[in-house]
Formats: sequence, C-alpha cells, structure tokens
Amino acid sequence: MAQELIKINNVAIRQPDEGLGYGFETTYTEDTARTQDGILHASAMFTVEALRYEASYVSAADVKRILQYIAKGQTFTLRYFSPYYGAWRDGRFYVGSGDLSIKRLNTAAETFDSVSFTMTGVDPI
Repeated sequence: MAQELIKINNVAIRQPDEGLGYGFETTYTEDTARTQDGILHASAMFTVEALRYEASYVSAADVKRILQYIAKGQTFTLRYFSPYYGAWRDGRFYVGSGDLSIKRLNTAAETFDSVSFTMTGVDPI
C-alpha cells in the first residue's frame, strides 16, 4: 500500500520534514482546582488533538498555498494519521498562529527557511 499524504481540503501539501508532531489538550470546568494536600479535583469537559507542522526550505508557492488554507482562523479538513484513532483520517482543524523564517529570497527561486504552525482540532476526540 502506498504511503498516504498529509492533505488540507483534500489537496496534498508540502509534506513536513519529520511528520506531524502530536499533542492533545483537555479543557476542564471552571471549578477545577487542587486542594491544599495537592490532590486535583477536576471535571474534564473534552479533549482535542493538536498537530505541529514544521518544514524547512519551503518554496514561496507552497507557503502561499498552505497559508491560503490555514490563515484567517477558518476551519479546514486535514487528512492525517491520528495516534489516538490509530488510523489515517479526516478531521476539522484551525490554526491560530504560525511562524515563517525568511533569510533570503532569490528572484525566481523564493524559498522560506522554515514554516511552522500548530493545527488544533475543532471536534473533540
């Protein structure tokens, strides 16, 4: 079977250097706290996946394509491998902020030294 590609809105993007970094975030109710004995009293509401994209030496055309999918806080469909589900799947994500590193742009060969951003799941796992 061929290796699947990471896609945004069903379009393959420049693949990250080392795959996607994986994390998750749980949101708790307001009354979550630790008592003086250090014991946590928490009520989890939901958990979402978060995926970190990092790539180096990315063409200006690829950066433009990616930014047009992820910028402006809009949701998009991401095709990715989820460790939580143990399978390739499509999920809805958004990006709140990202970073670009520009050291040199050569005419007709514009390349960004690095591109990185975190995609946060819209739907809970």
